[in-house]
Amino acid sequence: MFQRITLCLFMSIGITVNAQTVNLRGTVSNQAGKPIANVIVTLAKQGLKDTTGTDGAYLIAKNTSVQLPLLVPQTENIFLDRGFLVFSLPEPSPVKVEIFDIKGNLLKKESLLDALTGFYRFNIAQDIVTANLLVIKASIGKRMVLFRYLPLKNDKYTVNPSVEGAIPVGGKLSKLAAVNDTLKATAAGYMANVAAIHSYDTMVNITLDTSGASGGSSGCGKTPSLKKSTPPTSTKKPSGAVMVYNKVTVAGQSRQYLLWYPDNYDNTHAYRLIFCYHWLSGSASQVFDCTTEGINCYTTQSPFYGLMKLSNNTAIFVAPDGLNAGWANSNGQDLVFTDSMVAQIKNNFCIDTTRIFSCGFSYGGGMSYALACDRPKVFRAVGVFSGGVLSGCKDGTMPVAYYGSHGLDDGTLNISGGRSMRDKFVKNNGCTAQNPPEPAKGSGTHTCTTYEGCTPGHPVRWCAFAGSNGHDPSPKDPGQDTTWNPGEVWRFFSQF
Repeated sequence: MFQRITLCLFMSIGITVNAQTVNLRGTVSNQAGKPIANVIVTLAKQGLKDTTGTDGAYLIAKNTSVQLPLLVPQTENIFLDRGFLVFSLPEPSPVKVEIFDIKGNLLKKESLLDALTGFYRFNIAQDIVTANLLVIKASIGKRMVLFRYLPLKNDKYTVNPSVEGAIPVGGKLSKLAAVNDTLKATAAGYMANVAAIHSYDTMVNITLDTSGASGGSSGCGKTPSLKKSTPPTSTKKPSGAVMVYNKVTVAGQSRQYLLWYPDNYDNTHAYRLIFCYHWLSGSASQVFDCTTEGINCYTTQSPFYGLMKLSNNTAIFVAPDGLNAGWANSNGQDLVFTDSMVAQIKNNFCIDTTRIFSCGFSYGGGMSYALACDRPKVFRAVGVFSGGVLSGCKDGTMPVAYYGSHGLDDGTLNISGGRSMRDKFVKNNGCTAQNPPEPAKGSGTHTCTTYEGCTPGHPVRWCAFAGSNGHDPSPKDPGQDTTWNPGEVWRFFSQF
């Protein structure tokens, strides 16, 4: 029963504290139970954090003691005092209390629809004899607080009924000791999950999912319906790869592409999607596996211009075939082809739609440039390797993160064209215009510049190189056996 009381009874109420070291541990996994790496787990109030490893495990520890309330802090209007719930009403309000057992059965209910300004207390123990956990729902108007209580007496789980209106003698109703803190787990491609904790020394396992996650495609949670098939015999399967050889119909014409995704593909995780366009007279198969020199095949540090090896299974890669082995994009047909691939892949695989990228060499660089111009809301960033304006640029007024590399001695597509393409996105991206330094001709080296002043999320990076083969997707510095370009591109893409 509610009783109205005076303010002076509660002036001496204090907060009891105890000390506890922090030793929080557990694992983070997806909905299929697989561990998730690189999840940032943060303990909010203590400001401590850890990042999960490949086993999904985290550990947040602190040797020094932290002070915490013995009881869960209450709102300023509802709190506990010696077996009573106490309500402070700064203005007339309806008040209600409901007490439930652990099975959800309602044990007791009281309400005042017209409680006046002042303090009210509710005798929790009245008419309730139990040794089990109680759940108490207390509300003032629309403000509601849930409490969990265990009746305690001399370390035994009992409770004595009390006389109405009196303080219980020989027993009291005490709240479960709890910590008012939270663990937050965040990872790219997953919804953040926040878990309440009731002790700083406990194990908390957290599950993340992509349902409703920002950027997660309709393929999340689905088993891909695209069938794995044998690609052209000239295409070799890279180690640890699963290939899809697929076709789409565009304006009545069949177009084909190769797709690679990790063997450990997880349909609850949203992956980057990276398109890699071939050069003139090249093919999707050569982007996938191009290991011999020749007029139609470059040393691309394949597969996928060397990016697959650097991705660490965090991306899905696509290599399309151009019409007549090129990307003329007549009447925008290659843009429509790309749109069709994006739609089909998003519906079959779990794709982070905010992290779709394109790159390509020569004609493929021109196609990537066209996508930056005409699909800026689809593609997060592009990489243009020794490209030119070969596939058009219908609009090209919106910002897109832009990486460009070009040789000073390029006799196929002059570097002046590469500079002009770069400068268009320097302007679009709001960067500070400059003439970036470039290596001396004949030096065989490269120089990379990150522009300053760009709008957030829209950087521009430019790498010029001397020597090599002039027109080359995989330039090398003197004395080096491998190209520096894939590393630059992957660092640029992976920042998003």
